[in-house]
Amino acid sequence: MADPDAVVRKTACRVVAEGRDHDPVFADAMAAVLDDTDRLVQLAAVYGLALHDDERCVEAARLLGPPQRGSLEEEGYLDAVWRYEWRRDGRWTSPPVPVSCSGAGNTAQFE
Repeated sequence: MADPDAVVRKTACRVVAEGRDHDPVFADAMAAVLDDTDRLVQLAAVYGLALHDDERCVEAARLLGPPQRGSLEEEGYLDAVWRYEWRRDGRWTSPPVPVSCSGAGNTAQFE
């Protein structure tokens, strides 16, 4: 992740992110490149932290902002943060609470 080539740094983050070993040293290595000069390296690090269930991905993603228009690669990296938050907050275990609309005989139910 310290290679002078941004593509190598990005690839290193992805390999560590998608690896089975979730030793904290790997999360720390990815966190160390969150301020990299290359946006895609930063995004790959955010992605890796999300896959390693590391809270630092949330603030880093917020600082990076939304994906650049039309960039599926950026969307994929940032989507991992949303999925991390979803897992962290336990949203997958609770079904949505039904909400009724009242008024003028409306009996519609929304979930």
